[in-house]
Amino acid sequence: MWIHIFLLLTFIIQACTQNSTQVRKYIFATVFDSILLTGNIKEVKNNQIIQWSFIDRLQKSLMLFHSVGVDSPSLSPYYQHRCKYYASNGTLELQRLEIADSGIYQLTVDHFYENAPGKLYIYSLYLDVEETLSTPLIIQEPVYIANNVQLSCIAKKGNPSTILWLKGNIPITNGSRYILRDNNSTLSISRVDMDHCGFYTCVAVDSTSEQNITHFLLIDGIQFLHKRILVTSVVAFVSTSMSLAATVFIIFYSLKKYKANKYQDRSTIAFMVIEMKSYVCLLISSILCILDSDIFVVYRIISGIVVFQLLGMTGYIAFLYLHPFREELASFLVKKRERYIILGSGIFNVIISPLPIYEASLNVRMCTYPYGDIAVAIVSTLMLFISIVGLCFIFAVKRMQTWNLSKRSSRLWSK
Repeated sequence: MWIHIFLLLTFIIQACTQNSTQVRKYIFATVFDSILLTGNIKEVKNNQIIQWSFIDRLQKSLMLFHSVGVDSPSLSPYYQHRCKYYASNGTLELQRLEIADSGIYQLTVDHFYENAPGKLYIYSLYLDVEETLSTPLIIQEPVYIANNVQLSCIAKKGNPSTILWLKGNIPITNGSRYILRDNNSTLSISRVDMDHCGFYTCVAVDSTSEQNITHFLLIDGIQFLHKRILVTSVVAFVSTSMSLAATVFIIFYSLKKYKANKYQDRSTIAFMVIEMKSYVCLLISSILCILDSDIFVVYRIISGIVVFQLLGMTGYIAFLYLHPFREELASFLVKKRERYIILGSGIFNVIISPLPIYEASLNVRMCTYPYGDIAVAIVSTLMLFISIVGLCFIFAVKRMQTWNLSKRSSRLWSK
């Protein structure tokens, strides 16, 4: 503030002590910009003496001296590498601005008035060079959702003169639920609920530029689970569908075609690997549904039933395979009762696995979560899942081709 007062006093003293005509202009710029220092002279004439000077709080220094028609323009060594002078109208272009370039730039033209010799034309510009305004950062406190949430808009570089807040495209003003403090740099939200969920944009403005950033605020419950439930439910549906198809193929094709016990045992092992993989995917999705308080209670109860059903089927399949009195190398899948139980469980899993998708989609839509991000997450997860399953299948087939078909498995060979 004191530098502004000093420069204003300098203007007043110059106006009072010189036989001159004074013109003043106030301009703004940012670091690394280029500006034109023009003196509003239409044409420079011979015998005129043109001087550009720089005045700061310490001293007045000469930038350029030009005696028109007599000598060539002479620039100060400090400015000659970043100044360009236009002799036709006395304009000076100052490049690569720095903070230290803030101050008064004064153009003095002697012999400017032909009918009034000795009277000077003085044109003064006050230049305010500000640091380039950086993209602001929104900080949420606390990071978890509480009854009151505070969003702070901070610019690392520059000094914004105005800060605005938007929810979606609607400006935010002080009210019972929103409170703006610290020159609008802090937005406090009280008694948060689902209506506060969405995008909050901070717009920082200074005299020369404008920057903005958007923050997505998740409200109510364990919101981060919504996206995870949507992704894991899609993966579980794909996995259970693949598992059911593989089970039908093994039961109705593989076991009937290869009736030798040793082939049946290997088909059973393949079935168990595929089935356990689908159980793990569906189990993760069901547990996340149980943990999410925003999921409708009916879906959470169904998810709990699915968890117990998966654990029960895992124990049931393990018992059938490891039963000590099982016929040597015979597959339990050839028995009708076990076959129907497993097929029924597979059909139930395929039907039940997509149910959380609908509920998770509703929660996501209520919070206007960006569907592009969710689509990318789902596609990426599915590609990773299918790639891992495909690689495991290729390695398993390659391994099976190296088996000596005349030998039995080591566990059953000892019987």
